[in-house]
Amino acid sequence: MRGAPRTDRGRTARPVLIAVIAAGIAVAGAGTAGAAEPAAGGQAAPAVGRAAPAVGQAAPAAGQAAPAVGRAAPAVGQAAPAAQVAPAAGRAAPAAVPAQAPPPGAIPVGCGNAPPDLAAAIAAAPPNATVTVCPGTYPGGITLTKPITLLGARVGVDARTGRTDLRAESVVDGRGGSGFTVAAGVSNVRIDGFTISNPTQSTATTGGVLAVGRGSGITITNNVVTRFSFGVNMNSNGQIASSVTRNRFAENNGAGGQAGVFLSSGPANNLTISDNLFSGHDGNAAAAVNTAGDPANPSTGLRIERNQSIDDATFAVVTNADGTVVANNQVVRRPTATTAVGTGILVGGATRNVAITGNVLTGGAKNGISVGQAFSAVKNTGLLVGTNTVVGRLNGIRFEDQTSGTIRGNTVAQGTGTGILLEGANSGVTVTGNRSFQNAVSDCSDQSRGSGTAGTWTGNLGLRSTPPGLCRLF
Repeated sequence: MRGAPRTDRGRTARPVLIAVIAAGIAVAGAGTAGAAEPAAGGQAAPAVGRAAPAVGQAAPAAGQAAPAVGRAAPAVGQAAPAAQVAPAAGRAAPAAVPAQAPPPGAIPVGCGNAPPDLAAAIAAAPPNATVTVCPGTYPGGITLTKPITLLGARVGVDARTGRTDLRAESVVDGRGGSGFTVAAGVSNVRIDGFTISNPTQSTATTGGVLAVGRGSGITITNNVVTRFSFGVNMNSNGQIASSVTRNRFAENNGAGGQAGVFLSSGPANNLTISDNLFSGHDGNAAAAVNTAGDPANPSTGLRIERNQSIDDATFAVVTNADGTVVANNQVVRRPTATTAVGTGILVGGATRNVAITGNVLTGGAKNGISVGQAFSAVKNTGLLVGTNTVVGRLNGIRFEDQTSGTIRGNTVAQGTGTGILLEGANSGVTVTGNRSFQNAVSDCSDQSRGSGTAGTWTGNLGLRSTPPGLCRLF
């Protein structure tokens, strides 16, 4: 992930790793055996700092609706509009609907005669307090130094659809900075029911929620997060489960970032990123989710599942991960999209026992699922790419320079390159039970060097193979 400064208790992390990650995403290409992958961005990629599409503009249908994945994902044409620009600092107009009554014992902010100073209320609250925030706009830049529960006006309300009337929202305005920062070592923080936004993309590196202090029990749910460098930048020591669920992340393309959820400055253990909507993360190194983490300490217990990605340059970058599951996500690239184009799901090295399963990827001028060593020379081991559906990408599934791995039970169709492509110094890769049809160059192609993968292609259906026999009709 390009230019994403990693901080660890105030120290800026190594910029070299950041540059390598950016370069890896930009050059993770199609290779020689398939169709040549366009230069980063497919065509001339939009300038990183260009004006983002208007937030709150509804997303038109993606050609045809992509199949539902696992859950009934919001229809691609049913637009989950991104958050509108937050009004100027100061409380917004009265809510169009009555605010929920504060829970018993909660500290109210901006409710009736309660003071509207959110930062002061949080600073004065005892540990483990609940702060309930009525509709209005509140300055961000707030540091959370204790376990605390923050409940916005839309607590419990799924942020993936609707939520466009700011009069009914508790808006935390970053004012060019970050929204909330969880201090080092703090655990048991819940942020639920807010719109966290910047009026414009910032020239500083910012986050809607920054939680890189290696705590745990961080819950970020039902929030609209837009126009930061990172929607969420976090890690977790895993002692208590953490989750990022039912949020809408839109156009987090600020300086040094370009990610919806970015994992950095340590592993993200025992973390679930699920049931979120990502859209418009734009740039040659942008991704909805990036597991950069810590090369010396891979994330364990990490799950990325049932999310929807619309017009993000890349959905998921997976590296420095052990046992991570990327499952049942829906990745859509619409013909009208103007954001940069990258690989749908990119596995970039230093992973163990990762499972990429049940995902549906439709549309896009670069690879669907690509496995290589873009970010680390440490080989991926125990990798499963199974039961995914990839339609209308460049090469559907591509492995390069791998010493193990299984490609099983996938459906790949209508690519502009090769359906399933192995190239480079592969050995020990098993390709079995896949279906690959109507791909422009070839349905199945093994261009591996060295010991290669001869005899490891079994039971695959397809019309055209290079060399012949990898895929058959019967």
